Formats: sequence, structure tokens, C-alpha cells
Amino acid sequence: MSMTKRSNETEAYILGALERLLKKKAFAEISITELAKTAGVSRMTFYRYYQNPTEILTHEMSRIMTELTTKVDFDAMIPHEGLVYIMRFLKANGDFIKVLVAANEQDMLRDSIAKTLVQLSHHKGQLQDLNSREIAYYARYHSTGLTSVIVDWITKAGPETPEELATFLERIGEGAET
Repeated sequence: MSMTKRSNETEAYILGALERLLKKKAFAEISITELAKTAGVSRMTFYRYYQNPTEILTHEMSRIMTELTTKVDFDAMIPHEGLVYIMRFLKANGDFIKVLVAANEQDMLRDSIAKTLVQLSHHKGQLQDLNSREIAYYARYHSTGLTSVIVDWITKAGPETPEELATFLERIGEGAET
């Protein structure tokens, strides 16, 4: 077995252990010892990968957002197709979003969405006259609402398909621009 595959499996065991423990207790109550034991790894192995439980979430959020931004060419994609892809991607990663919510760390999702919105802001004509601070405010404002909708959609198993949600988000976005 390759070292990379072993590392990925160990990270998956630890994340799975965190997910299982969050069903029983609050995030702040989970100890490293308990997490390592539940994952079937030693404390030393845990510390080879992470400094603390929050770092598990940070690492996984970073991995997910890197996967999203490397798979999508937002410059070449039609905006609606891009939004549908993002909604499908988030739905496919819904279990992790539920873990973030259970850990009361949905701000990680909001911050990642805000960073992505800043990256995409050069596509919006009405943002061309904004300075970097104003673009950051724009991203924070929109990411807060978008995160709320996504968390609600994922955690409450909203009946909308990713396509329907993308269409709704576009429709309300257009209303805000006029």
C-alpha cells in the first residue's frame, strides 16, 4: 500500500471517528484520546496528522474547496452551469457539512464560500469599480446568506434538486442586482 493511500485512509478514519462522536457529544467535549481510540489509531498517529480536532475540519474543508476550484473552470463555464455544479458538489459533500454544523463550525463553510466569491468577483461587471475591501464586504454579505441556505438545504434534506436551488439563487441574485 502506498504511503499516500495509507495517509488518506488514516485521515478518513479520523474524520469518520469525529463524525461518530459528534452524534453522541458536543465538539468541545471530544478528547484526542477518545478520537484516536474511536478511529483505531494511536495518539501519536493522530498528532502526526493534526494538532487538535478543529484542524481535522480545517483540513477537510480545504481539501473539499481545493477539489471544487480545481475541477471547475469558472472562466469558461456558463454561470448557471457553474452554480448547478457547485450545488451538486455541495450536496455530494453534505455529510461533511453536517459534521461542520454538529461541531458548530459552519463559519468554516461561510469563509470558504467567501473566498470563492472573491475569486469569482472579477466576472461580475457591477463589481469592477469596487476596491478590494468592498469586494471582501460583498463576498462576506453574500456568503453569509448562501451558507445559511446551503446549511438549511443540506441539514433539513430540502426537496429542491441542485438545479432547482441554483435557479432560485440566480433568480434572487438578479433581483438584488437591479
